[in-house]
Amino acid sequence: MRADGPSLVAPVSQRRIHQDKWDIYKMKGLLLLAIAALAHGFTPAPSPRQANTKRMASPLDNILGFIKGGKIGLVKSIAGEYDADAIRLRVDQDIAKNKVLMYSFTTVKAKAVLDEKNAKYTAIELDKDEDGKAIRAELGDILGRTSVPAIWIDGKFIGGCNDGPMGGLITLDESNKLDEMLKAAKAL
Repeated sequence: MRADGPSLVAPVSQRRIHQDKWDIYKMKGLLLLAIAALAHGFTPAPSPRQANTKRMASPLDNILGFIKGGKIGLVKSIAGEYDADAIRLRVDQDIAKNKVLMYSFTTVKAKAVLDEKNAKYTAIELDKDEDGKAIRAELGDILGRTSVPAIWIDGKFIGGCNDGPMGGLITLDESNKLDEMLKAAKAL
């Protein structure tokens, strides 16, 4: 004990105990999340590879599918109650009326890529939009993923920043296909 009061720094042994307890809490949380996902009947969406072939899924595919399905379920639970039909209609209308549409969060690298090209695009920031959580939840059903950005060019889903069915924005840019797509959509 210090002369002017107790030490504010815990001994190493107490810090280790605290870390061990924290690790246990994290593991319990993950286990509870997994149990909750199973209890609510969240089923993983099949990967394109699984959907198009008749092969047996490997244990790794099953684990990754469970995690993906659990994430979609988690996003839906965070969204709370909402009118799924109205949100899907809004997503369809957003895609139809915008030549380049990006659902994103406020800070996203993909915006910088489009800004650098002076592309005309609409960014709907899900962390600011009142329907943002519901839109993200429905994207999970529509696309099989909840990650953002989710980008469409001329009504075609290209993916995110560096992933998706067309490789994503950066991959398209590096292969010189992005400018062609943006010009065809009259966004450049």
